[in-house]
Amino acid sequence: MTCFNDWTVTVARIDVLMGQLLTLSRLEAGLSSAEREDVNFAQLVEETAADSNFEAEAAGKSVSLRTQGPIILENADPHALRSACENIIRNAVRFTRPETNVEVVLAIDRSTPELVGILSVRDHGPGVPEESLEAIFQPFYRISGDVQGTDGNGLGLAIASEAIRLHRGTISAANLPSTGLEITIRLPIAFDAAYRRYELPQPEHNSTG
Repeated sequence: MTCFNDWTVTVARIDVLMGQLLTLSRLEAGLSSAEREDVNFAQLVEETAADSNFEAEAAGKSVSLRTQGPIILENADPHALRSACENIIRNAVRFTRPETNVEVVLAIDRSTPELVGILSVRDHGPGVPEESLEAIFQPFYRISGDVQGTDGNGLGLAIASEAIRLHRGTISAANLPSTGLEITIRLPIAFDAAYRRYELPQPEHNSTG
């Protein structure tokens, strides 16, 4: 029975790996997984944070969210964006210490000619070596001595990076002054989409955690 269970787990992991490789390959080729549409990014992040908080609570952790109202991305791939958010937030939940909170903050930067949505995800984990801050977005990259991330395959952040690039955005990582890692995503918002934001239902602030 033990051998059968081990075989089942191995097959499941291979299936996940193949799915992630296919997703990464499509994103690297600039191919969307769905028809493009206007996406309420704030609502997408809210749903992802709520799901991640439910999973985090089982490990004695939590996920909180702060937003500034709807943020609309035009001509976007909702599946790719959701995959990016899920990978980043779940990665933060994996590494944050027990009884700590992963902070998800979504804001709008109006200081530039083109409005920019900024999503930041902060954990309370060990952070990463400074020399690895860019490398963690490469496929299959693993930090030496990484024990907590043994269940991963090094593709999650690479998929997130390609999904954000597909939407003309940027993604970066930085160690926090005290402890933990912050992943920051910046995505352009069209002016006309920004003006339409008040026509959509307002998501609740601090809806999780």
